[in-house]
Amino acid sequence: MFTPDEIGAKLVQIELSQSERNVDVLKDDGFLLESPAAVAECVLQFILVKELLTAPILGTS
Repeated sequence: MFTPDEIGAKLVQIELSQSERNVDVLKDDGFLLESPAAVAECVLQFILVKELLTAPILGTS
């Protein structure tokens, strides 16, 4: 459906966007929309999906 290059490019875009959002969330401005634990969980989920999508053979990482 998508080439490995297309998947990789989209993952980079998502990762950059997520990193920017995470920095904003973790800034100590006295107002957090998400807890640091929720941010960490989101990052872990992204890492898992990224590993699955970029595995050379489906079912390996």
